[in-house]
Formats: sequence, C-alpha cells, structure tokens
Amino acid sequence: MKKLGIKYFCMYEIDKYGISYCLNQALKAVNPQMDRPIHLSYDIDSLDPVYAVSTGTPVMGGLTFREGCFIAEEIAATNMLSVLDMVEVNPELTDIAGGELTANCASKIILSCLGSRIV
Repeated sequence: MKKLGIKYFCMYEIDKYGISYCLNQALKAVNPQMDRPIHLSYDIDSLDPVYAVSTGTPVMGGLTFREGCFIAEEIAATNMLSVLDMVEVNPELTDIAGGELTANCASKIILSCLGSRIV
C-alpha cells in the first residue's frame, strides 16, 4: 500500500493517536474537501475476533466493536455516504453463537453508518 501511495494506519498508530485522529487523516487523504460521495467498503475482519469471529481472516488485535461503530458514526455524520458494502461476514465459518455475534456486530455497524448511535 505504501508503494501505491495509499494512506493506511496500523493498530499501533490507532492505539497511539486514537481512532478519531486516524479516521480524520484517512478522510482528508481521500476526500480533502469533503465534497465527493463516500463509498465505504467495511471489512468485518477489521474487528478483533472477540467481536467478529465468523469471517475469512480473523486476526487478533483488531479494532474494538466501539471503534468499529465510531468509524461508521463519523462517516454517517459527514452526510456524504452514498454506498456501503459490509464484507467478509460468513456465519457458516463458526458455530451458531459465533455466526450470530458476527452478524449482530455487522448489522449494528450498518445501522451506525445510517445514523444510529449506540446509547
């Protein structure tokens, strides 16, 4: 990604600077004037498997559920979201409880993208 000039943040930077700062920097990199529609492709395996285990590539040390929802809430607050893909949700990869947990996380993140807030 570095060779292609794609802005990204590893978990170290998210831990160090916080999800808000990293998200704002990422948005500035792709839409500096915030004048273009946003196509969000949300990969559920960005969340730690504690929250989303039914995915093709679960990796320990990912985002918390709250960080995942914060990203969605901030995107919703831009009023620029035009397309949303929720990808890598696969309840068939684990037991029923794992599939339900992952699907519930995904649905709550989708709702957050549409303006819902966790109270």
